[in-house]
Amino acid sequence: HFWPDWTQVLGLSIDYLSPTLYLTDILVMVILGVWLWDNIGNLRLQISNLKTKSQILKLMLPLSIFPFLLVNFLLAQNFSVAIYKLVKIIEFTLLGFYVAKNNYIPSTVRHPLSLAVIYSSLIAMIQFLKQGSIGGLFWWLGERTFSLMTPGIAKAIINGCLVMRPYATFSHPNVLAGFVLVSLILMATRNQETGVRRFLYWAALVLGGIAIAISFSRSAWLVGVMVGLIVISRHLRFTTLRGCPNGLLRGGIVLLVALISFGLFFFLSRGLSGQEAIGHRLALAQVAIEMIRTNPLAGVGLNNFISQLPNYWQQFGTTYWLQPVHNIFLLVAAETGLTGLMIFLWFLILTYKRLLATGHWPLVTALSAILVLGLFDHYWLTLQQPQLLLTIIFGLSWAKRGV
Repeated sequence: HFWPDWTQVLGLSIDYLSPTLYLTDILVMVILGVWLWDNIGNLRLQISNLKTKSQILKLMLPLSIFPFLLVNFLLAQNFSVAIYKLVKIIEFTLLGFYVAKNNYIPSTVRHPLSLAVIYSSLIAMIQFLKQGSIGGLFWWLGERTFSLMTPGIAKAIINGCLVMRPYATFSHPNVLAGFVLVSLILMATRNQETGVRRFLYWAALVLGGIAIAISFSRSAWLVGVMVGLIVISRHLRFTTLRGCPNGLLRGGIVLLVALISFGLFFFLSRGLSGQEAIGHRLALAQVAIEMIRTNPLAGVGLNNFISQLPNYWQQFGTTYWLQPVHNIFLLVAAETGLTGLMIFLWFLILTYKRLLATGHWPLVTALSAILVLGLFDHYWLTLQQPQLLLTIIFGLSWAKRGV
């Protein structure tokens, strides 16, 4: 982590603005460097073979986004954090292009994601039982040092007892839950694996489910219930009852399960506490809307939401709420304007169109889960681990082989 002066807001160092070098960044740079070195000749040949207008337009449309981003960060008040964000966007774009160009398929990531889910879930479970961080080697792997008494730590109240929510090596329990949930969805591909790999898949499924449960992330719980209903609706098989079509019977059972599930969800949620203040989230949303209103075309600049926050929201007291707005669509619109939001939505529509054409439902469901979770939080666009997973999903979605 690097902490120049421009990472400070109201005299406080903000980790969202800190230029950070992750081990995964080094891995991505090595992968891209080797791949570009091996394929530079093929790329030149493909560019030289562009002859028709449609071929040239197909190449120029994605590239036209970067001049817009260039203008956006040139207009940003905090020029340095905008440059850092642009570098990260280029990095993830190249990684997604690499995944798509090499025609990786979703089953390719099944085994690595199983290991990642098991690893993260076990750390989370130990933290929950210990009610604090593990320490030692895990500090070097990204675990923060905390306990139940750490100021600002995420907590929940269960039957009147205050408990710490586990973080694993993520920055917040909600991020842990979202990453594990989407990983489990992405792993749900048909396969004929046996032995160790099959064991790892089921271990990841069980341990991941426990990690999501003890994270007390309401948004992950809600999306998990929705995904479960989708799975039920796609796999229910019934014999036709007299006077009752299969579709009607299936829909009735799904509706019944939905009502029971959502009722149970809200019943359990009522007994929990320690959540981030809803008022703060609404205030951040109002700030984002005001930023959009005053900067409708280009926004306030990449990664400039927190830097500009004091100009739109006067906070008093000893604690400041300096975070991005907890909605990825409002965040995109606030930082890149309605122009950036339209580009983002356009790319999502094209991706869905491609996925629906190939009929790969785990990818459709995983991307949909991310977008629904993105209505309640920002981490898919602001934190390293979720951004990597989102990039891989986009890359898999645009690979030629859709299975």
